[in-house]
Amino acid sequence: MTTEKDPVPQRAQRFGRYVSDAARKAGYDIDSPRGGGKKALAADAGMAPASVSRMLAGQTIPDPMFFESLAHALHVHVGRMLVEAGVISEESLRAIPGEGTKPPLDPREVARQIGITSPEMITAFVTMTEALVQRERTASQEARRSA
Repeated sequence: MTTEKDPVPQRAQRFGRYVSDAARKAGYDIDSPRGGGKKALAADAGMAPASVSRMLAGQTIPDPMFFESLAHALHVHVGRMLVEAGVISEESLRAIPGEGTKPPLDPREVARQIGITSPEMITAFVTMTEALVQRERTASQEARRSA
């Protein structure tokens, strides 16, 4: 599915940036060599650690069979992931009834929507939300390891 306008390497690089940003927002420490974020993301998405490393480096796009579990691990919409990977177009996503209309929740926007306006309080809300998400992820990982 390579075209002259958008060859696979450019798609893979764009997808790698998208997934890297989403992984950081989801609390995965993918930047430090010993942070364990890449390995944790691989486990949560059901992918091989080497595949996750190549994907984050913008070298490959994973098989679409991994998109659902990857989207779940990253707390993003699977349709958005398919668009970012170049598998479907934005127009195709919007054409599916009920799809593409709900982007993932952004803690900053949620804070504003519920009436938090102070920048300091918004930062506190985001920090608390991220801590709770990370705590939930850690508990989920520990439960899987003990199972």
